[in-house]
Amino acid sequence: MAILNLSSIGNLQRALDQTSLSQNVISQNIANIDTPNYKAKKVVFGDVLQSAMTANRTDPRHFEFSNSGQSQIVVDRNSSIQNNGNNVDADEQMTELAKTQLQYQSYTEAISREFNKLNIVLGGGQ
Repeated sequence: MAILNLSSIGNLQRALDQTSLSQNVISQNIANIDTPNYKAKKVVFGDVLQSAMTANRTDPRHFEFSNSGQSQIVVDRNSSIQNNGNNVDADEQMTELAKTQLQYQSYTEAISREFNKLNIVLGGGQ
């Protein structure tokens, strides 16, 4: 196993970008919870992390990496629609927001560890 893997920093950056996009979409859904005829949106991810990182889930409670190349925002057409034509479920959106916040925190901690390794290799972490 290599002590320093610069590609992992790029992969983690993409994961942070995707998670941030997901948080923005969820926030828009929550902001439009009472907007008539608004349809909830969600982000569909690619296999950016799965193919680029060789992460192994050693515990079922660990985050699972998604499988596809590009992130894409899609309209959720499977949710039940309320009387005003809106299909945003507040509980579901808050749960997804909490989940993405935990993922974002996990990725920031991982990228911080990578930068700490880089700092040590470059002689700054004596």
